[in-house]
Amino acid sequence: MAPFGEYINLLGVDHLLYIAILVLVAALLFTNPQSVRSNRDQITIVIFLFSLAQQIILYGSYFILFEFDLGESLPLHISRINTIIGFLFLLTKDRRVYILLCYFGLFAWLSFLYPSRVFGIIHPIGISFLVSHVITLLMPFYGMIAYDMRLKKEDKNFAFLCFLCYFVFVYFFNPLVDGNYFYLKYRPIFATAPDYIYLPGALLVTYILFSLGEWLYERYQKIINGKRIPHLSPVPSAPSKE
Repeated sequence: MAPFGEYINLLGVDHLLYIAILVLVAALLFTNPQSVRSNRDQITIVIFLFSLAQQIILYGSYFILFEFDLGESLPLHISRINTIIGFLFLLTKDRRVYILLCYFGLFAWLSFLYPSRVFGIIHPIGISFLVSHVITLLMPFYGMIAYDMRLKKEDKNFAFLCFLCYFVFVYFFNPLVDGNYFYLKYRPIFATAPDYIYLPGALLVTYILFSLGEWLYERYQKIINGKRIPHLSPVPSAPSKE
């Protein structure tokens, strides 16, 4: 395992443990859809409390263990934005918020499967990483199972437009605070590539990622709609805003 205060290695003990915990929680979600729907109010409260505890651990760690550096500690990393979006969805069940939750959350797959500058399981920020990513990765499917949320074809473009706004903001904000938001300073791959290559490449990869996510969500929606799970008891849909 990674010593306290050191980053984990790809497919090291900590990384494999993170993956195993994600698989376990996913199995509980996907193999018990009837129970999830029936107990969604209680489960939603539990998820909210776990997310709240994760935020306390994260920002408490930055205050206690590190200097609260504006270049690293603000809620501007995409994973931290995902947590805020998750809070909003759990509180409002708003459909536009759900769209952002689904598509912005796809970045968590990249950082979870190819961790960059991630602390080990014995570090509080490592625990924070695990909790936030497990919730972020599974929340879109939880929304489909528990609240009958569904995505449409045009939703990907809305999410990509919102991402463009975020991308432009952090690109100009990072130099002001010597920040690494969206890993534009300490890049996990192609670190030496010039901006005129790296930035369009990052946008292209994002659009491809959103397209893959669209396909994945569409496939799972077909499952939820009855092709493979035909006996889900009806639950009144949460109000949505078009």
